[in-house]
Amino acid sequence: MGSKVSSVLGVALALTVAAGQIANAQRGQSMRFQGMDSNKDGKITRAEWNGSDQSFKVHDWNGDGVLSGEEVRPGGRRAARQERDDDFSAIDREYEFNDWTARGFTSLDHNRDNKITADEWHFDREGFRRADHNRDGAISRGEFLNENGQDQDDDREDRFVDLDTNRDNRISRAEWHGTRGAFDILDDNRDGMLTRLEVFGTEAPPDLFTSVDVNRNGTIARDEWHWSRASFDRLDKNRDGRLSREEYAGSVVGTTGVTRSPAYQAGHDRGVIEGRAAGREDRVRNQGWDLEGQRELEQADSGYQPQMGARTDYQAGYREAFRIAYREGFAAAR
Repeated sequence: MGSKVSSVLGVALALTVAAGQIANAQRGQSMRFQGMDSNKDGKITRAEWNGSDQSFKVHDWNGDGVLSGEEVRPGGRRAARQERDDDFSAIDREYEFNDWTARGFTSLDHNRDNKITADEWHFDREGFRRADHNRDGAISRGEFLNENGQDQDDDREDRFVDLDTNRDNRISRAEWHGTRGAFDILDDNRDGMLTRLEVFGTEAPPDLFTSVDVNRNGTIARDEWHWSRASFDRLDKNRDGRLSREEYAGSVVGTTGVTRSPAYQAGHDRGVIEGRAAGREDRVRNQGWDLEGQRELEQADSGYQPQMGARTDYQAGYREAFRIAYREGFAAAR
């Protein structure tokens, strides 16, 4: 009798273990970033995450310090947001697109031809190139919604700067979080490394005002604006429901509330000089347009002295001028 009970218990135990192993395997197979889940509990902590703090924050949508649930589900997307996280703040900035849903596709497909061309894309070149899987210069609905199998890029929210953990201006396969197919699409020379040129391309982004002005009538209407209603209203000085180029060009000062103090003007003057030099250098060296990768913009205090005034005013002036001057220098070097 005892041996029968032991035998039954042994079989039950073996079945339980096997079931657990199968469940863990299935969970691993249906989990994004599963290679980082070292303890196989279906969650990824910061200690397990192979990447920078910023990269982890990008994926920790609810801010609870762990990646789980929808955050690690293949094809998972954060809950719809009423406004963009990084609202409009600069006229020459490349903004990241982060609404990879059917609604997001419709908002960009202005002519309703079921694809998004470069003329309809008003955001960062990296996002466009990574979504254009077949490199035909347009993003189909399937590509946009990541429905293309092994070539899908299920980690589009991680930017180049987030993935380049060792700051060598390249992304290795070890630093990459998406599929191998998505990596290979971008790796033009097949050397196992992604450079900024491969991810961003060589050309400057189009003038943002012209890009957003889809109907090319010289003004931007609310239904053409892709940022918050509050930012639109803040720029719409005459309250006519449209943004002229003049209203748009005054966006930086109007957004930050910074007055043109002596410190602001000093930073502005320095930013003009260094912005033009940086744009010219990138063009001459054939490094491609890389405004967002300019380290000068991070601190924005080159040449600052305390006697000039408030450091924040100086930085605001520097950043505004540097962004505009970079485009001038890049164009002049052709």
